[in-house]
Amino acid sequence: MQEYTVLYRGAAIATLQGEFVDDFGGGDLRPLPAFDAVRHIVADASRAFANHGFLPPIGAFVGGVSAEGSRAGDASLRAAEDVCDELELRDAQGGLLHTDWIWVYSGRTPDDPIGLIASLHHDPGTTPAPKPRPPAEESGHA
Repeated sequence: MQEYTVLYRGAAIATLQGEFVDDFGGGDLRPLPAFDAVRHIVADASRAFANHGFLPPIGAFVGGVSAEGSRAGDASLRAAEDVCDELELRDAQGGLLHTDWIWVYSGRTPDDPIGLIASLHHDPGTTPAPKPRPPAEESGHA
């Protein structure tokens, strides 16, 4: 496990105890006082995500008990995406980890842990991958 700092708009909002394997990983967050600026957004989106996708009874809406509930859930998820788009991960030395995306989520109750998952971004290699050759008998060539 390593420790990372999570920043939102340049301010440290949490520390992350986590691991990255094959450029993907995450762990539990320890919120700092500045996390309060996004806590309600993360909680609302987590609640909407937990309810999203279940098949409702006939005539009901997916993701909510009403059209209004579905719209509110969608708005919560968009607000969380906007926050997550502005998050940064820094290693213990303060170096920026380049990410493809970061997502922060919480449980159903305020006492549940807050987690983070992310995909690390690395520049593509300069050596092209070899193109596999089909066996001669399957190629259609004489």
